[in-house]
Amino acid sequence: MLKLLNYLLYFHMKINSFFVEIELLEINQLSLSNTILMAFHQEDSILFEILDYEDDFTFLEPSLFCYFLSDISKTDKIPLLQSVVGYIPAAKRLAMLSLSADQFGMVNLPNLGYIRTDSHNIIPVDLNILTGLIPNQFVENSKIRLCLHPTDLLAYARDVSFHEPVEQTLAKNEDALFIATNFLQKQLPDFWSLISSVTREFVVFSSPNHNSFAGIMHHGTAYFNTENKIQTPVFFIDDIAHQCGHIIFNVLTLDTPKYLKVPKDHPLKNYSSNPGEKRGSYGAFHGLFTYTCILHALDEVLQNQYFTDENLRFEALGRIGFYLHKFYLDLKLMDNPEILTDAGLDFHRQFSEGFHEILARYKKEIQGFDYSNQPYTFQYDRFKESNLLSKNM
Repeated sequence: MLKLLNYLLYFHMKINSFFVEIELLEINQLSLSNTILMAFHQEDSILFEILDYEDDFTFLEPSLFCYFLSDISKTDKIPLLQSVVGYIPAAKRLAMLSLSADQFGMVNLPNLGYIRTDSHNIIPVDLNILTGLIPNQFVENSKIRLCLHPTDLLAYARDVSFHEPVEQTLAKNEDALFIATNFLQKQLPDFWSLISSVTREFVVFSSPNHNSFAGIMHHGTAYFNTENKIQTPVFFIDDIAHQCGHIIFNVLTLDTPKYLKVPKDHPLKNYSSNPGEKRGSYGAFHGLFTYTCILHALDEVLQNQYFTDENLRFEALGRIGFYLHKFYLDLKLMDNPEILTDAGLDFHRQFSEGFHEILARYKKEIQGFDYSNQPYTFQYDRFKESNLLSKNM
């Protein structure tokens, strides 16, 4: 019986009522690595031969996904050699390279670190010396990098703007981010293990016109928009669960036709009473999983005394009510055999069970909350304006 339990724990992990197949995750992650490996070989076979092509870690480098999968011009992306020079054994590296800096003057050398220079500068670098190298920073007790640059995918997003350099935003929010990751590591170790198995880097940025996100075009990277605020640990617990949830679900549902009867971008407006519905089917399907992950993490905030600060606990409760409403609407929208296959509907059933479990736990506490002043993303400062802390805590 114990062997069976250990088997189930290894091959399945439960997030609320949803079972994640660990073996499927590992197989699909390997498939993504192989896709990049083959594309790399076709693009530059000579450079490919210098790399350890049996090392999946190299070919899961997020900047490679951006290079091969994004529609950003190759003249704007960092070159292939710059993406992988940190993975080439020192003895095989060219001594001198010309490297490109981003708009904030950061030269990104994945797996090595950064060199600071002028905006969009191209500089010659002696890789035997690497004068001025800023070593990569990592989330404590993990291999997840903390980016000091926005990445090409974010930097060249349409009409994007920034309040400040990414490095500054990270510095302002680093303490709250570390408290959040420590919480996840200690209180939800299985969930954190799942996150760290597919996540390679965090980008903490501040923009007035670009939401937090994660996507297959820069696979392994989670982007958190602090919206020109110094955010709380609960904000980061929420957004890590949310954006890393996207990364996990991208891997789990790599074989998308297994779950969807329609194309990924199939518009949902014909199934919805919401005139503003602009999402495609796969985006809404993702939402069901990310709500599951967010509520799993926020529920843990309130079910133990890791955080005793009433403001943090009230923020978690406010966020739970906010997401339960969105979750309810999307569960109704996606409960449709015209959109989902039997496998997709089975996922939907598990998501629904988790929703009802969390709703039953917090229904009385969140009843009467006013969310009328909330924009698309939850804002705790606005929530406090319209809801009294003492009433519900």
